Amino acid sequence: MRKTYTKRGMKISLISIIGSVFLSFVKLVAGIVGKSSALVSDGANSLSDVVSYTVVMGGLAASNRKADSSHQYGHEKIESIVSFLLAFVIFATGVTIGYRGFKTLNSAVILPKPSLLALGAAVVSIGVKFYLWRITVKEVHQTKLNSMRALASDHLSDIFSTAGALIGIVVSRLGWPMFDLIASIVIALLIIRSSFEVFKASYHVLMDASADSKTRKELEAAILKNPHVKKIDLLRSRTSGNGYWVETEICCCRNFKLHQAHEVAEEIHDRIERDFPYVRHLMVHINPCSGEEEFCQECEQR
Repeated sequence: MRKTYTKRGMKISLISIIGSVFLSFVKLVAGIVGKSSALVSDGANSLSDVVSYTVVMGGLAASNRKADSSHQYGHEKIESIVSFLLAFVIFATGVTIGYRGFKTLNSAVILPKPSLLALGAAVVSIGVKFYLWRITVKEVHQTKLNSMRALASDHLSDIFSTAGALIGIVVSRLGWPMFDLIASIVIALLIIRSSFEVFKASYHVLMDASADSKTRKELEAAILKNPHVKKIDLLRSRTSGNGYWVETEICCCRNFKLHQAHEVAEEIHDRIERDFPYVRHLMVHINPCSGEEEFCQECEQR
């Protein structure tokens, strides 16, 4: 399943790369010819996206490598490392665009009025980015890939940034040229905000963040379905790629024979990994009851 999800993620990355190459060309040409600083800034952002999405695609391919003697838990974290680096690229792009816009805004340069070409390019860009965002969000829901979540966040940020450029162009054409530059600064702030969201998501995975409370409750309920499990002594998890590594300690009757305890652990292991596709592996440890527990009162072997 991981391999299938990775291939789907790589396909979306490739579509995003092609879309960004097209958009960067359209925006830069329309921004320069149409005299829109905001659109040129947005075009530069799309150009950086080409590099970023290529890195994401390469990271997905690398993360799909099988486990080896040096990396016995696989290479899934490469995906999050790539997303982490992508956050810095997005941040640097936002800072650069914001600095240039602010510098020009404070200069004595006479600002030209953007043309209809720039206006049309912004509308086309929003439409293309909305399509890319929709198909990427769909993959996020189905694959849970962290890099796809970062990609979706970047697409959404681009939609807002281009919308800001569009507003700046419209207002500038109405007689306030400075709003085109103000729009480029707003775009920069949105890009920087997006970089922090990507950074946060990657950070949680790299720091072995545990599963969310909803997933934890679902796992607890599934484990307790086995009638021989008296209680759960420990349940902990860590995120890896788009899934979790889980370990649990369960309490069973101390009079169980070894083969009986093994059968209980095996049943829980197989059922959880079957019913929870994002559980990479479940390790089950069985603790014997003390004989003094409340549920021990009903045991005939006490």
